[in-house]
Amino acid sequence: MSLDNFLHSHSESDAPLSREDRTKFDAWVAKVLSDPAEISRRIENALKDGMFSEWESESANHKFKLGSYYPSMIEKCLRAQAYSYLSPVPPTPEDLAIFGEGKAIHELIALALRRSGLISVEGSEVEVNLRFGEEAKLHGRIDDLLLIRISEASDNFKLFVPLEIKSAQSIPDEPRQSHYYQLSTYLLAQDYPFGVLLYWAKREGKVKGFTIAKDNVMQSVLRERVLELHDALKSGELPQKEAAIIRDYGQCERCSYVERCNPFLIEAIPRKSKIALFDLDSTVLDTSQKKRAIMIELGLSASTRLSDIHDDEVKKKYWELMESPRFVEYDALIQQGREKVLEQQKAGHVPVGISSSRRDHLLEVTRARLANLGVPIFHLILREPGNYDVDGRFKIKWAQRLATNYDIAEIFDRDAVTTTMIMRGIESKKTRNGGVNAV
Repeated sequence: MSLDNFLHSHSESDAPLSREDRTKFDAWVAKVLSDPAEISRRIENALKDGMFSEWESESANHKFKLGSYYPSMIEKCLRAQAYSYLSPVPPTPEDLAIFGEGKAIHELIALALRRSGLISVEGSEVEVNLRFGEEAKLHGRIDDLLLIRISEASDNFKLFVPLEIKSAQSIPDEPRQSHYYQLSTYLLAQDYPFGVLLYWAKREGKVKGFTIAKDNVMQSVLRERVLELHDALKSGELPQKEAAIIRDYGQCERCSYVERCNPFLIEAIPRKSKIALFDLDSTVLDTSQKKRAIMIELGLSASTRLSDIHDDEVKKKYWELMESPRFVEYDALIQQGREKVLEQQKAGHVPVGISSSRRDHLLEVTRARLANLGVPIFHLILREPGNYDVDGRFKIKWAQRLATNYDIAEIFDRDAVTTTMIMRGIESKKTRNGGVNAV
C-alpha cells in the first residue's frame, strides 16, 4: 500500500484491498477514530509497562541479601534502608520517570565520551565489593570505568578513574553527601586514588565534574553505618528512625515508607491525644527585651527597629545574634500566655510549642528558659535544618504533620490567618480520612 494512505491493513502485501476488505478496514478505522484519546492511552500505558519491566529487570540484580548493602543508599536514614530491603514498595510513576531519565543520560554520556576520542571508556556497571569482616559488605556497580592515558616525554602511563554519573535539576555547589559516600565506596574497594562525580543539570543544560580523592577516614564512617544496619537486620529488629532523630523531616516526607515509619509521632505523647499548639514568640514569650539587648550589642540605641538598619552587614549580625543561645535568657514571660498553657493542661490537652524564628540548635536552651519561667510546654518544635518555609507555611506544614497522630484541639497564634488555614486544613484532612488520626 502507498504511504499516502498512512493507514495499513493487516496484509503485508502492497496489493490493493478487495472491496470487502476495504469496507472492513474503513469500519475498523472509523471505530479507532471514534475515540482518538484511546490511541494516546495505549502509547502511555505501553511506555509505563515498558519502563516498569526495565525497572524490574534492573531490580532483579539488586535483591536483598543479608550482609550485602547498597553504596547508593548507605548515607540515607537507616530505618528507610531497612524497609527498602525487607519490604520494598513498587516505584511510583515519578520514580520510573527519574529512573528512565537517569539511564538515558548515562548512556548518552558514555556514548559522547567514546566519540570524543580523548577518553577511553573501559567498562560499564563494573562490580565492586567493600567488605567489613566476613559478614557485611557494600556491593555496587560503578557507572563507568574510564581509562585515561597520560603521555609525557617518553612515558606513556594509564590511569583508571571511576566515573559516577548523576542527573539533577541544577548543578550543586559541592557533591551531595549520598553521592560522596557512594563514590568513596568504589575508591576504597578498588584502591583507586580518585574518582569523578559528574552532574548533568537537566534544567540548566550544564555538566560539571567533581574530583573526589580516596579518603581512608571514610572506611570507618562506612563501616559504622553498615554494621549498625546489619546488626539490626540480623537480630530481626528495625534500626533507629535516623532522619527523625536528626530532625531531617524533609527526608521523611520524601520517603516511600513515611506512613509505615510514622516519624511525626512524638514518643512521649500517646497517639490520638488532644494537643494545644502555642506559637512561642507571639503567645508565650516576649522577645522585645532580647531585641533591645541585641541592638545595644550592635552599638545602636535600644529603641532601634530592625527596619531602621540599612547596613547589610549590621542586619546580618542582628540575625546571627537572634539565633545565639546566649540571648535566650532575655526572653520574658507573657503572663497571659502562661495562664493559657495551664488552662489547656488542666483541660487534658498536651501543650506543644512551635516557633519558626528559632532554629533547631536553640531547642535545649529554649526548653530550659520555659522551665525557669514555669511554663509547662511538653514538646517543642523549632525550625529544623534545611527548612526555609515562611512563618505561615512552616506552622501549617507542622500542624498537618502532627494531625496524622493527634487531635489539635486548640491553636494559639497572633496570626489569625495562619490559625484559620491550619484549622481548615485539619478539618479537611479529618473529612478525607473519615476521622481523626487516620494514617
